[in-house]
Amino acid sequence: MSRVDGRKIVGVAIAGTAAVLGFAQLYLPFIADRDKLRGMFEEEDMPPQARMEMDAMMKAERQAAMREAVAKEGGAAPRPTGAGGLPAAGSMWSNLRRSQTGKNGEK
Repeated sequence: MSRVDGRKIVGVAIAGTAAVLGFAQLYLPFIADRDKLRGMFEEEDMPPQARMEMDAMMKAERQAAMREAVAKEGGAAPRPTGAGGLPAAGSMWSNLRRSQTGKNGEK
């Protein structure tokens, strides 16, 4: 084996590595659906009945979590919520006043 053969092997190895990296940089982010590669995709043709069952289960879980949170707070009424279950919009200053005062309204 001559010195030229070793250089060819190193050159082919470097070219192969560069080709694999180039392929990965172009193919994976733009062409391949990453969720499908990871196996985290949802069925696209989910039957309506199955979708309704899944929605009902999620709604029941949310309600159970809310009941649990209310029980932890000592039975206090739940705060009003806006769209998406986020707290309803209000004055930023009233929220600060509430956090500065104690539970009995003491500072």
